[in-house]
Amino acid sequence: MDRANVGAALVNGMIRTMKLTPTEQALITSMFYLFYITLELPANVLLKKLKPRVWFCTLAICWSITCMLQALAKSALVMIILRTLLGAFDAGFSPGIIAYLPYWYTREEIGSRMSIFFASLPLSGIIGSPLAAALVSIKSNLHPFQMIFLVEGGITLICGIVAIFLIQDYPETCTMLTNEERAVLLKKLSADQGLASKTTLNFKTIINSMLDWKTVVYCMGSLGIANGLITYGYFGPTLMVSLGYSGVNATYLTILPSALGVVAIIGSIFIPKRIPMYVVIVSMMLIATTFGTIMAFAKGKTIRLIAFTLGGFTNPAFPIFLSWMSINQGGIGKRLVVSAVCFAFGNAAGAVVPFMFTTKYSPSYTIGFVYNIACGVIGMVLIFFMAQYFKSENARRDKSPVDITHLSEDEQMLLYDAHPNFRYTL
Repeated sequence: MDRANVGAALVNGMIRTMKLTPTEQALITSMFYLFYITLELPANVLLKKLKPRVWFCTLAICWSITCMLQALAKSALVMIILRTLLGAFDAGFSPGIIAYLPYWYTREEIGSRMSIFFASLPLSGIIGSPLAAALVSIKSNLHPFQMIFLVEGGITLICGIVAIFLIQDYPETCTMLTNEERAVLLKKLSADQGLASKTTLNFKTIINSMLDWKTVVYCMGSLGIANGLITYGYFGPTLMVSLGYSGVNATYLTILPSALGVVAIIGSIFIPKRIPMYVVIVSMMLIATTFGTIMAFAKGKTIRLIAFTLGGFTNPAFPIFLSWMSINQGGIGKRLVVSAVCFAFGNAAGAVVPFMFTTKYSPSYTIGFVYNIACGVIGMVLIFFMAQYFKSENARRDKSPVDITHLSEDEQMLLYDAHPNFRYTL
């Protein structure tokens, strides 16, 4: 909520009160991603140096305070600086969680857990949109948009403090498990991918992981999906205002795709395992591209509202894609790097998309939709062809086994997905 509430603020008085130009409107949103993108990889490296509980809770407390300080901003410059700091504190959270979940779950278990975590995206819309609409309706000495930043930031501050007492660092130190439960979990994790607490991350692994051609494909796929999510998350109210709704009503209407998104993500947990993950990802990206095309070129208000609402159905594409990316790294070390790089590249959309959804391009925003469609098509094509590579590589490894018993256990673990016994998940 703290990241996307600027969208509700923009249509509820912030542009008028601060006298924001189209460029300033874009910068307030896009500058969030300056440090958000550049700090994601260093943040995941720090995650290995610090205890997860300390790391995640510190980030949450810092960004909640920054969110509340936005209510005191009197100029575009101050707001831009605070948004930049917000991005810096948020940089370690989502990619960190992607890296943290495999500390606790095996490759087969990670998909549903990733979906549950990313259900927070549309869920934040269900909670945040009516909350923002209610807050801007309150009569007080503050401007309506200031209430949004102050109250929603305060909620996060409370959650960050409470989380200090709830988050567990590693299975080995978890106080919620009995000795028997801990032993079973550690044995299962060790056999699947090794233990997170025993994993080291060196410079060579970082460089090799970043230069892997598959990392480039994952990045493009992430970008293709993230464009749509960022457009909905930040500019849902803006798109509804362009259809003729008031700022308050537009904020309420963004609940529609969010609600459908939560239902879709929960439903995606029950997708049969016999359906390859890449098929589900590409199918959802195709649906998203179709609805984006309707939003861009349809003329009727009703059909565009329907397309906007049904677009929420594609929310599961992102967690399923990230799960697919995560389980195909072959180990925790490489996963830490690739998940951060992939997540950062995908979120680079946040530095570009805002310039295409300012009042300058109202009310059609055609350039923004065309950009989203183009990136989505490129992502779909690349994901499809990499899946075919996975299929052929699995067949090759089945047909031509390689003996690496001369390598130590540690050396074999550092092969990651290049290990001859590793099989890619389609």
